Parts: sequence; C-alpha cells; structure tokens
Amino acid sequence: MILGAAARVRRILSSAGLLPVSQLPRPVVSVGNLVMGGAGKTPHVIHMARWLTGQGRRVGILSRGYGRKSRGVRWVSDGEGLIVAAAEGGDEPVLIARSLPGIPVVVGESRAAAGRELLSRRSVDLFLLDDGFQHLSLRRDVDLLLVECGRGLGNRRTAPLGPLREPPSHARFADALVITKCPDADSGARTARSVPFPEGRPRAFSRLSPVGIVGRNGLPSKETAVGHAVIAFSGLARNAQFRDTLEAAGFQVKGFLPFPDHHVYVREDLDRIAREAAGLPAITTEKDLVRLPDDVPLNVCALRVEVEYLYGWEEISRMILERLEGGSRA
Repeated sequence: MILGAAARVRRILSSAGLLPVSQLPRPVVSVGNLVMGGAGKTPHVIHMARWLTGQGRRVGILSRGYGRKSRGVRWVSDGEGLIVAAAEGGDEPVLIARSLPGIPVVVGESRAAAGRELLSRRSVDLFLLDDGFQHLSLRRDVDLLLVECGRGLGNRRTAPLGPLREPPSHARFADALVITKCPDADSGARTARSVPFPEGRPRAFSRLSPVGIVGRNGLPSKETAVGHAVIAFSGLARNAQFRDTLEAAGFQVKGFLPFPDHHVYVREDLDRIAREAAGLPAITTEKDLVRLPDDVPLNVCALRVEVEYLYGWEEISRMILERLEGGSRA
C-alpha cells in the first residue's frame, strides 16, 4: 500500500509539473511494465532496436543496469564491442549489447546523465529506455507498457501485497499496450481487456519464439539441439516458464535447477549444476549465460528467443514513427 500511495503521489506531482524532469536532445522511446519482472522487456527492447535500425535510425540504449556492482554512469558497449562484464554493467544491458553489436548501451541511475554521456561520444537519432515506465525524471516521447499474458496484473495490488509497482489505473499513462508471451491472439485479447488501458490507443499481442541455441560466445552452437536430453537452469522472475519453453521446443529436460532472478553464479552453484548434469549438456537463458564466470566446469549453452507479434504491431510501429518525426529534437 505504501508503494502504491508513493507511486500515486509521484504521478500527480509529475503531471502537475512539480517534479524535476530532464529532457534529452533526442526523442526517447521507453519500454516498461507495471508488474515486477517477467514481462519480457529485454527481448522487446532488442526487437525495437533492430526494427528502428532497419528504419534507418541510429539508436542508443539507456538502462539502469539492475544488479550491477558499479555505481554511476558506465558504458556497457560503445557499439563496437563489449566494454564491461555483467557484474559491472548488469546482465540485461550486457545481453542487449551482445545482441546488438552495432548499438551503444550506457547504464546509470540517472538515465538523463547516461544519455548525455552517450551523446558525448556517439551520434544517435533516438534513445531506447529499458525498463523506463517508472523513471519519471526523464521526459519520454513514447511509453510502451508490457503486461505478461498469463500473469496479467496478478491480484492487482502493489508490493508487498501484490506484484505491482504502481496501481493498475496507471496503465492510462502509457501510449501503447503490449500483451507479451501470448500463446495465441485470443489469449492476448482476454488479458488486454483486464488492463484498464484507454480505448483508442494502440495495443498489440506478442510471444517469445525460440530461434536457436548459442554458446558462451553468443554464436550459434551445434553441440546441443532440439530433442537432446539436457539439464536446465535459470535465474528468472518466473523460472517455470523457461522449463516449459524448453519442453515445448522438444528438449528432454532431465533435471531443472531454479535460482533467484538476476542470480550471481558462484563456483558452488556451477559444481552443483555439473553434478546434476552428470555428463549431459546444460542449457540456460541468454541472460543467465552472460552472468556465468569464465571457469564453467561443464558444457553449457543458451536458448535464444526473439519477439514475434501476433497482432497490432503495424499500429504501434506507425505511432512510434509519427511520434519520432513530430518530436525530433536536434
């Protein structure tokens, strides 16, 4: 209840212009959510960056870098290669940087400071703000709100009594709604109806589709394939989903080890996984893969997933381009 009340006050003050808000000299597109974890923000940021690059836009990505040991502004990638490891830049920004080798990624508690630092060394046309729905101290031109299909808004209560960062009614502050991890469009539509999102604004339904297996270097791996027996592990907000995804893809999951979200793997964890594997290959998520230390005592790879839109992408993409063309700031 305290978190919900604080969120209401912040939104009221922000709407009244009573909170300090920074503005970057380039448009900002934010991808965020109301629920704590599990909506698939990272693959949606990657999808958005690839699409915008395909539209001829030079993209820079800003993130807080949750879980990193560093403080302040840090370059994760200058667009020419990784600069820091996951412990320094955060697992999700490092995964984004590895997936988008030509795009600069900078993290910082202040995303405005991160954006200014990025512009000091790289020329970009716009910024993608990772997990930015609650970051009211930076002006955004587009706010995309992600809600997971199977989970929806949970019990519709804010933490610690529920899974929400803000009250459900705050969905109205978003410019577009994306229902993620949908088994089909009908399921997405049902979840969308449960979100108090204004009629007439764009909404879309997406899912995460497995597209291949990658090794520690991020390149395609042939050591493990669909149909193989594997040991799986992950440190996600919802680990069971990863196991379900593997089984649906055709892997024989002989054992599964769940860890907390953003878990930092130590040698004891790896030895446990190796004992459980007993010679079988181990498979995890790409986000977990970037958190593994160098001396992994077993064969480990990751399942790569990408965003696939089932409905509504045309309307959302058109809205984004219109906002960017109308709100460009040189």
